[in-house]
Amino acid sequence: MIPFSREEREWFLRNLAKGLLDYFSVAEPPVQVEDMLKQPPPIYDADFGVVNMYSNMWDATFARPPSRRGSIFVRIDLEQDERRFALAREMLSALITSKHGRALGLPDLLLPNLRESAEYFARHLLIPEALLDAYRVNGGKKRGFADRFQIPPQIAAVRWAD
Repeated sequence: MIPFSREEREWFLRNLAKGLLDYFSVAEPPVQVEDMLKQPPPIYDADFGVVNMYSNMWDATFARPPSRRGSIFVRIDLEQDERRFALAREMLSALITSKHGRALGLPDLLLPNLRESAEYFARHLLIPEALLDAYRVNGGKKRGFADRFQIPPQIAAVRWAD
């Protein structure tokens, strides 16, 4: 395993999110994470999918059956802001386990801290630094932050403090 500090991991995750945001030309909130999953970059065609499910076990989980397309299974009854965060969080698992991700060695780098990494990645995918800075410069306040970016309030509080 390659030694990888928390700061290096966070830098990598921010840039991974930024690459997707740049690919999709995201210029304003909210980031359309479900559209990203439904129309992924060609390199991830076999890795991104969304399947609605009825479950009380979890909000969302990524699964890749052998020799099949990977998909995020997401509870159908989630509030929209919770659904968006769950999809963004599980997108990291899709990236890590993709053919491209495996070739880059992402499992060795990110799986040991998957939960923490996935939540960090999701916060930076849904609330990229440039959009957060623009929101603040334009007078955006903490109070309306969650609504503007369509994220759960507890996630907004963490990202506001990042």
